Amino acid sequence: MTKDQPIQPSTLDEQNERDRRRYFRIEDRVGLLIVQLDAAAEARLVESLETPSSREGLLNDLHAIRELHLPERRALEYKFPTVATYIKVIESQIEALAQAIGDGENFPNSADTSACLSAQGLALDWPEALALDSRVELRLTLFPDRVHIRSLARVVRCDKADDQPGYRIAVDFVHLREADREAVIRHVYRLQRLQLQAHAEEAFEARYAAKTLPDKPKPKA
Repeated sequence: MTKDQPIQPSTLDEQNERDRRRYFRIEDRVGLLIVQLDAAAEARLVESLETPSSREGLLNDLHAIRELHLPERRALEYKFPTVATYIKVIESQIEALAQAIGDGENFPNSADTSACLSAQGLALDWPEALALDSRVELRLTLFPDRVHIRSLARVVRCDKADDQPGYRIAVDFVHLREADREAVIRHVYRLQRLQLQAHAEEAFEARYAAKTLPDKPKPKA
């Protein structure tokens, strides 16, 4: 599309939806490793993230390709269900291999850090101060699917915590592969959906319990 061509409404809607999804946030427990970088290390990290053969985001790349060809997959499931089932088996085997490769790339393997997560970055409590506007490497593991995210990030906040030792920090993703960003968005959506379902079930149970309580006896005249 050239700059002289008008942008179609559907294109605008899709862009607005993508922008809106990036700002959804969720409280989560993640595995997180933060490494402070100098200029040379930052350049090496950017080069690594731009390498198509990068192994850290292999599983996220596979998921992105699958989402891209979702219409064809649905057509195949409708016309040739047996073939579609066999393809799913092969996909699961490939994903298991990609997961094993990612697990060997020095990512955290336990959900030991509470964070507020979005596709733009995250905020969390951290034991040491980080210089404002400095660049750091993030190695992030999202559970329970063990989604691996590696990113260059910028420190946008670092305040001394008032009620506990350590600091309250916030970092924005500066260099994040698009497949990894989509993986974060899918994770945030999934947790939001689970939380909404849990709240709805709690509300239903509360209403049901209120209806089944015995009526209080009326006082005698």
